Amino acid sequence: MKNIRILTLLIVSLNLWGCMKDSKMDEFSDDAISSTIAVEVTMPAGYETYETSGLLVSLQDPSTGLLFSGTTDANGIATIKVAPGSYFATAETKLSTGKVMYIFNGTSDKIRVTPKDPKKIDAEIALNVSKSGQLIIAELYYGGCTNPADGKSYTSKDTYIKIYNNSEDVAYLDSLCVGVADPWIAPSNGKASPWVKNNSNELRDSVPNSLIGWMFPGTGKDQPLQPGEFTIVCLNGINHTLVCSTSINLAVNGYWAMYDPILTSMQTVPEPGVNLMYGFWKCGTSKAYIVAPQGPAVFLYTMGGKTPAQFVTDTYTWKPGMTSRNFDCLMVDKNLVIDGVECLRNTTDTKRFRPEIDNGFTMVDGTGTGQAVHRKVDAAATLAAGGRIVYQDTNNSSNDFEKKSAPSLK
Repeated sequence: MKNIRILTLLIVSLNLWGCMKDSKMDEFSDDAISSTIAVEVTMPAGYETYETSGLLVSLQDPSTGLLFSGTTDANGIATIKVAPGSYFATAETKLSTGKVMYIFNGTSDKIRVTPKDPKKIDAEIALNVSKSGQLIIAELYYGGCTNPADGKSYTSKDTYIKIYNNSEDVAYLDSLCVGVADPWIAPSNGKASPWVKNNSNELRDSVPNSLIGWMFPGTGKDQPLQPGEFTIVCLNGINHTLVCSTSINLAVNGYWAMYDPILTSMQTVPEPGVNLMYGFWKCGTSKAYIVAPQGPAVFLYTMGGKTPAQFVTDTYTWKPGMTSRNFDCLMVDKNLVIDGVECLRNTTDTKRFRPEIDNGFTMVDGTGTGQAVHRKVDAAATLAAGGRIVYQDTNNSSNDFEKKSAPSLK
């Protein structure tokens, strides 16, 4: 009899939930409580002649996951009906001149919609412009795995970055820099990044490189990377499977380790055959270096033709709000950034990259899961390139990357 009562209550509950769901859907379809957001998309200065019609505009509430979309009209305005919530509008497009691929993308300020709002709300997306580069981050493995021998997380040890030549021309790694943006872990609970413009929530036009500046050595053409080839930059260039069977062998000839015998003496010495990145700048006293397993913002950049010493002199900056100089950063102009990937813990975390660098984000499920984020293949471009893999590159990690259960090197 008790089981019958429980079953009856369960059926009644399910029916009530179904009725409530239907009622909610009916409510949402009712024009009386639905709001309409008119989003105008504008091109950056100097590119006003480019069309803004026919662009997809997405509205997402990161707290609830609600997602709505629409297409811009001849005036560059998308009119989208939404439910109450707090939204960010995003838009992007790519235009080719034959030699250069320009990428336009942008994100609006937060748009708040409540049942008491007027029916129509105006918003704007001011697009930013960047160029698609030869070298991209094709994969990022940063969350670590679980060691079956003791059941503990094996993190902050076997992290690696796959750098890929996505073009049809030879690329050279000489003097290419690899950095991790500050804050080391993205701010949460709506807290703003400390690196914003005065009296604004907008990020500065430069990216703060934190702790160490890493650079590929070479005088110009010492480190070629052929079209369709990749190289690996890792934290510790050893065979991690000898310590953790579910990890990766990074003791491979030609790989690169973020290791310096003086700057990072507490890290494991790389195996013979693993190349050493050059640490051209360091802040703080720690003799170790990690990439945050909770979600780093990793980027590639150049020094714009300057020597490392001059670049450091010109970009060395005191971190806002800090009294200690152990948190200073190098402020890398956004125009020197070649590629960047923003990784968050939660969809509500605060981004560290401007839209021109990464208009979205990607992530793995916590730490120790063995997952990695992989860039998606552009099937049409790959076919046009005769089968040479071409990865998708829209400067939006939400679209360009996908989470997979294991790193490609495993």
